[in-house]
Amino acid sequence: MKLGLVVLLTLVAAIAAPGAQADGSPYAPGLVQGASGVLDASGALRYVTLASSSSTVVAAIRVRSGRVVRSNVLRGFYGVPIVAWDGSTGGVSGDGRSLVLASYGPPPGQPGVTSFVILNAQTLRKAHTFRLLGSWAYDAVSPDGSTIYLVEYLSAGQSPHYRVRSLDTETGRLDPDPIVDRREDEVLMRGQPVTRRLSTDGRWAYTLYARGGQAPFVHALDTVKREAYCVDLPLSQLGQIELRLGGGRAGELRVQNGKTVLAVVDTKTLEARRT
Repeated sequence: MKLGLVVLLTLVAAIAAPGAQADGSPYAPGLVQGASGVLDASGALRYVTLASSSSTVVAAIRVRSGRVVRSNVLRGFYGVPIVAWDGSTGGVSGDGRSLVLASYGPPPGQPGVTSFVILNAQTLRKAHTFRLLGSWAYDAVSPDGSTIYLVEYLSAGQSPHYRVRSLDTETGRLDPDPIVDRREDEVLMRGQPVTRRLSTDGRWAYTLYARGGQAPFVHALDTVKREAYCVDLPLSQLGQIELRLGGGRAGELRVQNGKTVLAVVDTKTLEARRT
């Protein structure tokens, strides 16, 4: 039996094992291997990885049939990025043409690099590789794949300090200015990502953050205009929270605990109200 077939059979076995994942990041939600991976915008394809210390198998799986429609082997360790602690994953651009995978980086303040690879999702061939000094994690990608948004961690712990940066995937240029809410003076942010919801076109990434001792907030990132807004929620604590778009009315982002709606964010005005 050829090595490539053995690797693919191993990958399929890992996909069949529910909950197969790894979290080796000391500061961010981490990466997922096997099982869940990340869905494309249509929900028809699931992209998964299975990595060793020296190589990574990446495959596109047809959701309904479980058939491997394409695969590739990359040099180095990469995984599908987890963007929130509830297991939400990301990495596929809204147009379905780009797939971003990431490596683990060093703890904040220690030497080392974090690597990101961008694949052509139609072929799974490598388009770009970026190696950044320091502690980084994937945050979002623009609908056309031209810009990826990364979280630069400056501290670890229950409420780490970080800033969001943008990187041009064609030039490899990392914008020196962080993405901040122009309505506020803070450059550094603090908190832990609890859950994530994307707009249907992949343009807006809404992330609910928890902050110890402070009200939670929604970080609304416009991945086209490279703008962000922090929307404080009229809540004192969080339970089993999820975000839903347009469940009540179009243009609403609902913060829910089960079927109970706790707060609503107007996605046009980016203002929140308690229900």
